[in-house]
Amino acid sequence: MWMARLKRLESRVSTRAVAGLLSVVLHAGLFLLVALSGGRQDGVHDADTVVTQVVMLESRIADRRDGIELPPLEPAVPKPTLKEQPDPPTVHQAVHQMDQPPSPLVPDVAVPPEVELEAPASDADDSPPVEIVAPAEAVLTSTIDPLPTVEMPRAQASELLKRVERLAEEHAATPRAQVTWNQDGRQYNAELVLERARNGVELDRIIAEISAEDRGMELRTRIMLKRLPFSHFTKFVDRWDPMVQLHEDEIVGRMHINSRFNVLYDLQASPRILGKVSTAARSVNLQFNGRGRESDVFKAGIETGAGRIALPAQGHSLEWARRDADARVHALADDTHITFLADGSYTWRERRSDTAGQRGTTAGQAVYFIAAPGATVYVQGVVAGKVLVYSPQKIVVEGNLTYARDPRDAPDSDDYLGLVCDRDIEVASPWVTGPGDLHIHAALFAKRQFVVTDFEHRRSATLRIYGSLAAGSLTASEPRYATRVEYDRRFDKQRPPGFPSTDRFAAEDWDGRWTEVPQQTVAQEQL
Repeated sequence: MWMARLKRLESRVSTRAVAGLLSVVLHAGLFLLVALSGGRQDGVHDADTVVTQVVMLESRIADRRDGIELPPLEPAVPKPTLKEQPDPPTVHQAVHQMDQPPSPLVPDVAVPPEVELEAPASDADDSPPVEIVAPAEAVLTSTIDPLPTVEMPRAQASELLKRVERLAEEHAATPRAQVTWNQDGRQYNAELVLERARNGVELDRIIAEISAEDRGMELRTRIMLKRLPFSHFTKFVDRWDPMVQLHEDEIVGRMHINSRFNVLYDLQASPRILGKVSTAARSVNLQFNGRGRESDVFKAGIETGAGRIALPAQGHSLEWARRDADARVHALADDTHITFLADGSYTWRERRSDTAGQRGTTAGQAVYFIAAPGATVYVQGVVAGKVLVYSPQKIVVEGNLTYARDPRDAPDSDDYLGLVCDRDIEVASPWVTGPGDLHIHAALFAKRQFVVTDFEHRRSATLRIYGSLAAGSLTASEPRYATRVEYDRRFDKQRPPGFPSTDRFAAEDWDGRWTEVPQQTVAQEQL
């Protein structure tokens, strides 16, 4: 056993001896190699020049190389280089920069050198160059706050409006008027400026500028007033015939009567007045046969003791026929029949003439028929355009007078008809008008009387007036006709050409508010 161990030990010693001898020989060889190389370190001498040697690899070896395929390199084009954005400054740097001049808004850009590149013809861009337009200078606008306004108490607004309307009536003939008055311990100043109608269709207007001072503040308001033509009222009567009663009548719109009038309400029929009623009288004669109340008749209420509206003097229509330069005027020397046609044309002939008559057309112009004193005009037909028929003596309606375009169906209708007479307008006898309803689309003004001929004839139909009816007085219409008068709302803004006007003015545009004007603004206006 000990002998076996000894043999193994001798074997290990001999192996180590051999390894040590080989190590010594190897180190000695390396030393000789370095010494013979002449002082080269790491294979590169300080005086040597670095040389790059291209080593060609066999294709089978190159295929085993790691990597990716890259496209062919394009010619390098110099690009502008932007300065790198620095990191945000520290607090100390920011304080230091506050003392430096402000930096420009546009960052600095390095300008590349000019490089001329010739693009292939196939790649040429034929699109036009893009024109860069510098933005226009900003337009500075300033917003001016509106002046504060104060709504008037209802009583104050009502009182102020009544006074201004009276002032307008008093100064209707004055182009410009200044008026001052005291009320409730405050002084009011008003400037009234008249704007006359430029033709026979427009309305006269007055602009009223009112001012007052309150606790050091200047208060102002503006009221636009219009002169009311008689066509403003659905029904207007100056002197009510005491033998006539409102009975089987329907009135859709405003009604004014200068005198006391009669109303009969019974089980057979009752009047229906659907608009505001005013009368200069202190009371109305209401007769009820059966149960009934005032509110059953006057649906929108009634005002008694209202101011009287005077009838105008003769000459309004004749005056406008002369003044309206764009109008067409036909003078009628004798009794004449006029027939209107839906295409805008019309014919007229003298009553005692054997000739066929004459023909005309509205053609977008206002047309005036002016009869001589003592001449009667007879009318019927369909009106297209703006027409006024005037006679100092009499106008007789022989049949339906309607518009080619009924404004109730066509609100933009421009058809207007006015019948104006200094004496009477009559509805012809039943043998002329025929049976059935009679339709009149027009504004009627009969200074003396509106007459329904043979009103005692047995009941046949209804007289339907669409527009307005103004008269000095009225005859009865029953039993021949029940009557229905409906207001043409276009008369709020216009009138038939040359239609007579009242002496009344009413507010057309007003918000019922004061505007507060600083004293500084007032002083500047006075300079």
